[in-house]
Amino acid sequence: MDSKSLVPADVLKMLRQEIRQRTLAVRVITSLEEEVAFDRICGAWLSAENNLSAAIRRIGTRTYRMLIFDHTLCYKRLVQDAVITPELRTLVFGNADDPRDVNVVEYDAAHDVLTLGCYGRFVPEDTSRTREEPHIVEADPADETE
Repeated sequence: MDSKSLVPADVLKMLRQEIRQRTLAVRVITSLEEEVAFDRICGAWLSAENNLSAAIRRIGTRTYRMLIFDHTLCYKRLVQDAVITPELRTLVFGNADDPRDVNVVEYDAAHDVLTLGCYGRFVPEDTSRTREEPHIVEADPADETE
C-alpha cells in the first residue's frame, strides 16, 4: 500500500503546519527562558577574590554593559568597560576578533556566584555586606519600646 493513500494530503498538510507552530512556540519559550536566565547577571557585584567590583546592566535584547572597578586605592578606578553578548547560548565579553581574548560569563544560581572570565568570581554586593558585617542587625520595629 502507498503511504499517500493512508493519509489524505490535506490532513498531512495540517499536521505539518501544527508541528511547525509547536516548534516555533517551543523556540520562543526557550528564548524567553534564556533571556530571563541571562538577566540574572544584572546588578552590583563584589569580587570574592580581590578588590574588584562589577556593575552590569541590560542595554538591549540579550546585551549587557559591564563596568569593572578596582578598589585597591582610596578611589574607584575603571578597569574595563565591556559589552556582554551571547555567543552559542553563552554570554561572553572581550575581543571577538581574537579567540584568546574572549571571556565567558557564567552565573551559578545555586551558589549565587557570577564568574566574569579573567576577573574571577563575584558575589552580589548586598549579600556580601551582610556576610562581612554580621554584627549589624536591623532592629525590628515591633521590638521597640515606647
